[in-house]
Amino acid sequence: MKKFILIVCLFTISTNVFAQSSTVTVEGKAQVSAIPDRASINLSVEINGKNLPAMTKRVAETTNAFLELTDDLNIKRENVMTSGVNINPRYRYENKTGRRIFDGYNISRSIKVDIENINRLGSIIERSVDQGINNIAAPIFRVSHEDQIIQNLHTLAVKDAMKRAEALVDPLNASLGKALKIDASSVQSIRPPMMEMRTLDMSSSIAEESYAVGQISFSQSVLATFEIEY
Repeated sequence: MKKFILIVCLFTISTNVFAQSSTVTVEGKAQVSAIPDRASINLSVEINGKNLPAMTKRVAETTNAFLELTDDLNIKRENVMTSGVNINPRYRYENKTGRRIFDGYNISRSIKVDIENINRLGSIIERSVDQGINNIAAPIFRVSHEDQIIQNLHTLAVKDAMKRAEALVDPLNASLGKALKIDASSVQSIRPPMMEMRTLDMSSSIAEESYAVGQISFSQSVLATFEIEY
């Protein structure tokens, strides 16, 4: 009885080794680049002073002027979001007495714009300064068909894995069988470098700046296991 059990165990081990030697595991990679056709940008108007009513009025006028600008550029109102007005008191410290002395107010209001036509980005940035906007954050670039790009990326990564696996089994006079397992990594994207956050004087001119946005690069890798058919 003991001898019979030993023979069965040896047969099981041999079968497992054979199964492992009949598969091949490879990594497949894919990369796709696309030119951005959309962007979003955050802007704000910020004022320091002591005349609170006049400052509040100026912020409101700047916001309304900017909204009229977006209408003029045919940007949908649902793509423009404005925050409430933020009012914060300002203080300075007197070195001799150590007292905190009231020094006016800081008033600000933020605006976010989603731009469906990236060709309007330059006009928004340049003309917003004329309307009183004095803080412009770096634009964030996107592509409108990103889902389609990612689906294509999956296909290309798997095809690359198959090509690599076929190159490995071909010298063995064998062929590639069905896929047993495919693990995909998350999609990575490298977006164009963004402009730095900048504070602009009302007299600043940025009309001569270039707005070439480059490309967004998407990449993915898969780990695939295939059968080897002899």
